[in-house]
Amino acid sequence: MNSIRLMFSLFVIAFLSGCMTTKSYVDPTYGKAAYSDIKSVATPYNSNVSVEFRRNGTHFARADSELRGHVERTLRASGVVVPGAAGANYSIRVIVNNVGNVSGAAAKGFATGLTLGAAGSLVTDYYEATIELVDADGNTHSGSYKHALHTTIGNKRAPFNMQPTTPADAFGRVVEQTVLNFIKEMQEQGLLSFCEPVLPARA
Repeated sequence: MNSIRLMFSLFVIAFLSGCMTTKSYVDPTYGKAAYSDIKSVATPYNSNVSVEFRRNGTHFARADSELRGHVERTLRASGVVVPGAAGANYSIRVIVNNVGNVSGAAAKGFATGLTLGAAGSLVTDYYEATIELVDADGNTHSGSYKHALHTTIGNKRAPFNMQPTTPADAFGRVVEQTVLNFIKEMQEQGLLSFCEPVLPARA
């Protein structure tokens, strides 16, 4: 019992002293669209928005609010959709499923803690997203997308030559890139794409 308490105390001391750090990296292979790829529209679409966050297929309601914030922020920033506007005749539903080995991730973190960060570890969170758009005529259009973020714990080399960020910010970027992928795909199908009117040239 004393040895277990000692190891736990060393883990806590190492964590609090900053010996163990967590750094997250957004996988660069899944973000296919940027804001610059989105076509501007003359009048943004008014849309109701609903979200659901899942862990390995099970609804995890505590994360819904954070997911909604990232989704609505991206829609507004795109200039294409105004979420929750009065008189909305469109609806968008976003389901994000976090697929991962929870027990395996916990074991990696524990092992890293026992070595005081000397043997770092890498944990990967995979995300499967489904986004559905119901248009003004009641037609449903959907897309499926995958993404991932990687988090290093302790003394572990970064998986990509990129600047690290926090896990919370990395998740926000995953959602942002996924929503932009969806908007771009819909516009390629002729949806969400009322083009800006061409203004006459000044004399």
